[in-house]
Amino acid sequence: MKKLIIIGFDGTIADTSPGILYCMNTTAIAMGYTAVPHEALYNIIGVSLEQGFKDLYGMKDDEIEYAMNNNSKLYSMKGEEMILLYDGIDEALKKLKDDGFKLAIVTQKNEKFIHNILGVYKNIGEHFDMVCATTVDIELEKSDMLRKVCDELGISEEDSVFVGDSYVDALAAQEVGMDFAAVLYGLGFRSEEETGQYKNCRACLRNASEIYTKLSKL
Repeated sequence: MKKLIIIGFDGTIADTSPGILYCMNTTAIAMGYTAVPHEALYNIIGVSLEQGFKDLYGMKDDEIEYAMNNNSKLYSMKGEEMILLYDGIDEALKKLKDDGFKLAIVTQKNEKFIHNILGVYKNIGEHFDMVCATTVDIELEKSDMLRKVCDELGISEEDSVFVGDSYVDALAAQEVGMDFAAVLYGLGFRSEEETGQYKNCRACLRNASEIYTKLSKL
């Protein structure tokens, strides 16, 4: 049985796409670009926000700093309010915690944003033993974040599982020798067939409740 369950935030604990799209489109429109539809977000799963602006709107390098700064301000004012927790996630996390599992979040969201969010959803935040996010000065790769969580909580990669919704998450777990559970209800993977190439994928989760029902048995 696993001892540590590490979970991504976007597309796994919460649907953050409405706020992300609103802030990116609002920023882009102010800069003279055309808004993109919601489904366009599937094309930038796993890439940085900076690359997302380039891919979705064709922004030039000298425009990115303004776009990033404006987007950050918008997200802190509006984007965080548009987050929707997935049905069943709170109960699943509580059951895992009651069963003795260690829980952690790994996210490439800015540390300030994720702690603000968890401050609002205190019932979710209180389940976690550790939150690993990016800072203004340091942006770690997800594989580095997974190692950091294991080191700080004193649990090996082999005794841990990473839960995420994208190929970036699967590859990060694979890089550190960690099992992976693929979320099919988020923004990334849409079917079990898409996860077949990742040999470390031990489970596919069709809803947030299965974070408990399937992972507690690994």
